[in-house]
Amino acid sequence: MSHHAETITDFDAIIFDMDGLLLDTEKLSYQSFITTAAAYDQTFQFDDYRQLIGRNAKTGIDILRYMLPAGIDAAKFKNDWLDVYRQLLDHQIEVKPGAHQFLAYLEKMQIPRAVATSSSGSKARAILDRVGLSQYIPHLTGGDEVAAGKPAPDVYIDAAKKLGVDASRCIAFEDSETGIKAALAADMRVIQIPDLVAAERTPAPPAYYHASSLLDGAALLGIDL
Repeated sequence: MSHHAETITDFDAIIFDMDGLLLDTEKLSYQSFITTAAAYDQTFQFDDYRQLIGRNAKTGIDILRYMLPAGIDAAKFKNDWLDVYRQLLDHQIEVKPGAHQFLAYLEKMQIPRAVATSSSGSKARAILDRVGLSQYIPHLTGGDEVAAGKPAPDVYIDAAKKLGVDASRCIAFEDSETGIKAALAADMRVIQIPDLVAAERTPAPPAYYHASSLLDGAALLGIDL
């Protein structure tokens, strides 16, 4: 158990990112990206992939268009990548440590909660259902359900609206810089739990905090699980 010097007690709701935060999916996404690239005779490094973390499908295709040679159709590449990714997800999707406990506690205490993800809403709902987390998540906004994806604040603003809570009264849990920008732009306070990429910014309370895991993040909110 970790002890934080100060805990955040002044909030009305918690909004979670999904990929790389509640679910250990980013490494599978990266693996499937490299596999797909090889099928197209392309070699990429992790630094190429990191630009795509936390982006919705539309933005992802725009970035791929820039990364891939002119002869390769970026939308087709993205679809092929998604096919490989889905096959991996069918076999080895893992929930991040502490996710079940944390969400079950929030439900028990009736603390409003939602998911704001760059994945499509229908896909996100299906995955959360499969791993047994959807029972704890009454509201979700997907990256295809708003005008602009992260780092724009739209998914977070929409999730807060669904909860009927003012955005400034929400705590966002994020793993990626793209997601942090989105949550801060929505006027939320953010707890970052880095996943594949180390945190890029230093903690700046009361707006932005670091945690090493979901349970460590819960402890920041004065919740000891």
